[in-house]
Amino acid sequence: MTTTLVLEPTNDSDLHLLLSLAQRLGVKATATPPVTVISEEERRRRFLALAGSWQSDESGDEINKMLMESRHFRDRDVEL
Repeated sequence: MTTTLVLEPTNDSDLHLLLSLAQRLGVKATATPPVTVISEEERRRRFLALAGSWQSDESGDEINKMLMESRHFRDRDVEL
């Protein structure tokens, strides 16, 4: 039995995500009109635009130390 599912993504990123998901699931997927292939450089640019960054005067080790020192651990009276 063949079932047709019509998806209408609003941008190329969503379209590529849906096609990638279909490929992972082993489902045949066809885009109309055919989809253009995104270059590795474009994929990298999109990832970096999404990921963001952290700017600080502290080093990574100093930030890690601050995070570890700000954690609060306490004994809990929990009976399981």
